[in-house]
Amino acid sequence: MRSTRKVFGDCGKLIYVEGKPVGYAQYAPPKMLPRSAEYPAGPPSGDAVLISCLFIAEKEYRRRGLGKKLLQSVIEDLRRRGVKAVETFARRNNPNNPSGPMEFYLKNGFMVLRDDPEFPLMRIEL
Repeated sequence: MRSTRKVFGDCGKLIYVEGKPVGYAQYAPPKMLPRSAEYPAGPPSGDAVLISCLFIAEKEYRRRGLGKKLLQSVIEDLRRRGVKAVETFARRNNPNNPSGPMEFYLKNGFMVLRDDPEFPLMRIEL
């Protein structure tokens, strides 16, 4: 994260409830996440920033809108920086994935850029 932050700037966010960290997000240009090209629906687009992780770690805080707030915070940060698009590899039919389930991203304005039976590449234009 240090090397990414030196080149790209802030690349992560935490979300707190009553002073307790309950979720986090990490994001960066795909060239700084070289393993992202290994996904069958990859590689991510060069004009996008890739969310590599967006996760509400504490189960009792899931399904309360915190993931949406965290995603909106990431998108707003990237919009202010002039980023054109955001992408992520979501997981189809299973919430257990570092970046989250496909349905979450569809509900939040993302579309399937490249489909895959397990990890489709999702995209939203900013």
